[in-house]
Amino acid sequence: MKSKISEILTIVIVLGIFLTMALIFSFTGVKNLDYNYVKVEVNPKVEFVTTKHNRILTVYPINSEAKELLINEDFIGLNIKEGVTKFVDLCVQANYIDVEREDNAIKLTTVSGMAHVLEEDVYKCVKEYLLNNQIKSVVLEGSNDLEEFKSSKKLGVSVPKYALIESYVNLYGGSKESATKLSEKQLIKQIKIAHDENLPFLQNYTQNQIAEKTKLIDFNRAKLNNHKSKISNKSISKFKDEYKQYVIRNQSGYEQNFDDSRTNWQKAKQNSAIA
Repeated sequence: MKSKISEILTIVIVLGIFLTMALIFSFTGVKNLDYNYVKVEVNPKVEFVTTKHNRILTVYPINSEAKELLINEDFIGLNIKEGVTKFVDLCVQANYIDVEREDNAIKLTTVSGMAHVLEEDVYKCVKEYLLNNQIKSVVLEGSNDLEEFKSSKKLGVSVPKYALIESYVNLYGGSKESATKLSEKQLIKQIKIAHDENLPFLQNYTQNQIAEKTKLIDFNRAKLNNHKSKISNKSISKFKDEYKQYVIRNQSGYEQNFDDSRTNWQKAKQNSAIA
């Protein structure tokens, strides 16, 4: 009798473990991927491919602004949270994120075997950077961009897969429709291959390009140093409350259409500079 009770208890425990794991996997969105993918968009746009353990394997500038910021910068081997924070800091140094303005925005897109976990980790590290440096910027997760959501549904794919398809087409050409035939796993693998193949060209900088990046950062140095000199533990504590209200006021505008909002931001900065 004791033996049967013991067997039943063992079965119940094993079933409980399997059920718990199933619930965890269901909640975190576990996928069978060889690599993870992260995209950061400010005005400069950059994408990373990482290991399953979130170590950066490749970094690729999506536009010319990002290519300039990546000059003489080393991201390979960093944890993705360190890499994303480093890139956001470069955007601040170059004034793409303006410490004196309130219309800054950062968009984060992640595709991972543990999708929600990585998304939350990256989001938290960016928010922590903003709070510690007292910078007002909306942080938008890719899945909350209504325009991108509409585009993904029109193509019949998820928002994360749509981001991968955009990257794949940008790197290889072809149509988005044909790229839907590839799985997320295949897309990330092909993206990594393209990053590796383009690496020698990306690292081939001229002295003039290096000088232009230096000039860009030097031009903003005095303003940034003045901003940092005012930061203290007390001011950070006060800023956290201000930041919550700031996000409430500004988040929805970027959720409607991130790219349009960024275009308006760029025009506003240009007009401000002219004035």
